[in-house]
Amino acid sequence: MSFLFIDSTYDVTLGILDEEMDWVDLRRHKGLKASTIIQAEVFDLFRKHSIDPRGLGAVIFVNGPGFYTGLRLSEGFSDVFEFFGVPHYSFYSYEVPRWCGVEKGRWFTKAYRGEYFLHDWDGEGQRSRLLSSTELPTMEPCERYFIHSETSLDELSSKFVPDPVQTVDLLREQPKAIFQQVLGQGLRREVFYFRAPEDEFKVST
Repeated sequence: MSFLFIDSTYDVTLGILDEEMDWVDLRRHKGLKASTIIQAEVFDLFRKHSIDPRGLGAVIFVNGPGFYTGLRLSEGFSDVFEFFGVPHYSFYSYEVPRWCGVEKGRWFTKAYRGEYFLHDWDGEGQRSRLLSSTELPTMEPCERYFIHSETSLDELSSKFVPDPVQTVDLLREQPKAIFQQVLGQGLRREVFYFRAPEDEFKVST
């Protein structure tokens, strides 16, 4: 049994996992719109590995935090497989470091319109928030930083996020630790936009 993985929160990462949650194939596409490649690339994965999509164990995708178009695409694409009786599961990028054994840290990324998203966690709890570019220089320090990928930082934020670990690398290196958590808990996270669509797409008057 095989599992399809989709991440279109920033760039596009697609992969096939086996029953043991090891990678059979993993592809990352930088600088390309998900809408232009996702269908063709998934079809090529199925063809290359002789996979009948109706026989998938599940579709697993990242449901945020991220931008509206990318998140809607991966969620909508995954919904198609449910017509064939294939379940789907989803998780957030900032959950990955904890599943890999990191007890305390900060997941960081640029968001919309000069804002930055932070998610902190430790033994006492976790919290998420948005900071403006003017607030960024006064951000309290953290010992360990994580980002989705190199596309998560811009010129300004890179000055305040020292030596970040990329969660796309953790996904590649520790798939069992991550996907066993997702499937074991039966996670279906709600879509997590940086801003609610009604706020992001307000009509100017």
